[in-house]
Amino acid sequence: MTVLDAPRPFTTRAPKLGLVGGFDGIRGIGVCMVLVGHALFEYVESWVTIVDTFFVLSGFLITTLLLQEVRTTGTISLKKFYLRRATRLLPSVWLFATVWILISLVATAVGFEPLHLRNVGADALAAVAYVYHVVFPNGLYVIEPAVQSERTMWHLWTLGVEEWFYIVIAGTVLICARRRWVLQLGVAMVAIFVAIGLARWFAFTGFFQDDEGMIPGVRMAFLQRPDALGLGVAMAAFNAYVTEEHAQRWRRPVLWACNLALVVWLVMLNLSSGLVRKLGGPYLDYLPSGPSQFSRPQMLDNLYWFRFGHTIGALAFAFILVGLVRYRDWWLARWWSWQPFQWMGRLSYTLYVWHALPFIILMAVIGGDDPSLGVQLLRTPILIAAAFLVSMPVYYLVELPVLRMKLRFSAEPEALDLTTGKMVPTGEAAEGDGAAPAPGRDGAPGEPGAPTG
Repeated sequence: MTVLDAPRPFTTRAPKLGLVGGFDGIRGIGVCMVLVGHALFEYVESWVTIVDTFFVLSGFLITTLLLQEVRTTGTISLKKFYLRRATRLLPSVWLFATVWILISLVATAVGFEPLHLRNVGADALAAVAYVYHVVFPNGLYVIEPAVQSERTMWHLWTLGVEEWFYIVIAGTVLICARRRWVLQLGVAMVAIFVAIGLARWFAFTGFFQDDEGMIPGVRMAFLQRPDALGLGVAMAAFNAYVTEEHAQRWRRPVLWACNLALVVWLVMLNLSSGLVRKLGGPYLDYLPSGPSQFSRPQMLDNLYWFRFGHTIGALAFAFILVGLVRYRDWWLARWWSWQPFQWMGRLSYTLYVWHALPFIILMAVIGGDDPSLGVQLLRTPILIAAAFLVSMPVYYLVELPVLRMKLRFSAEPEALDLTTGKMVPTGEAAEGDGAAPAPGRDGAPGEPGAPTG
């Protein structure tokens, strides 16, 4: 077969994604939920479904942008993809780990055991190698509470999950586009989503979960929510077959489904909320409280939130996502596009990475590990203010210069410069004569690697 006879790669029928204000908005809302959730965790525990939300969003965005690259260039530049990801994600995390190492060196020198170098060093190594979700996964407190109590970077497991996703997704989409298997990719991702959802429903948290010698991340694999990323990929694959004409034809029933999905999503956010429980509302424990309750027969006897909450929460947001992308005049899309939400959304990655530093220090000083609800409520605004205070210099001095550098590796001839809010040349053109950026705000959306927690 000659080059001329080779089949053309799949071409997405969806309009160019452009800037989706609602995506930045939910990032901004979501990172605020993360801050409040980490300050008042036992009272808003089911807010953890914001992780599923961001994983669905990330899977959708990355896959959609890759399919757009195929339409524009006929292929996917794996080199540029990985350079974009590395340029965007590595500097802040590596700097964060370095600061913690310096703090631990001082703590070790003065004999402050909680921040000893052996514990902080283990966290830093797992974080910069993006294996945190393998060695110190979400849910570790259930099977190894003593190990969990020594963690200082507990929130970075989400970045490890996304990094592994980035490793495989570009090549996968490239192969599927070339072979015109995009629909099959979407169906396969739905099958994985259903399989993991059913496994959690039947109280499976992962593989070999009763083997205490097994790696924690394997035992708790399904609590790391790879299925939410897969659902996002599926939504992007199906969206690629829908023209704008079809989307407008189905507008009314789809928006009804989106509004219903919003209600379901909000319910999932609050079914394991201690505050709702105090008010007399419905409440379910998120997970067992410790190793003594961690067995499948015991978990099957209790309707824990994790058995269904992650699955339904992710599925509900998948419908909301459709409304944000296809119907930007939808009331929720307009509300989430509010400029303050979008601003916080652009700051969200930095806030997510860095908020743990002031949180751990200030929580130890103000109330300790087991304060009253009153103390927690009083210190929460202090913690949030400190998170912004620490994150802002990193955002303006580290993140924004990195975002400009990242434009060199764009697959599109023009992209949105988040430092100016305007379209600018990318790649080699970005290093040319410094022509003024073109007006407008229609360009690549904000970072897929959204905050998670």
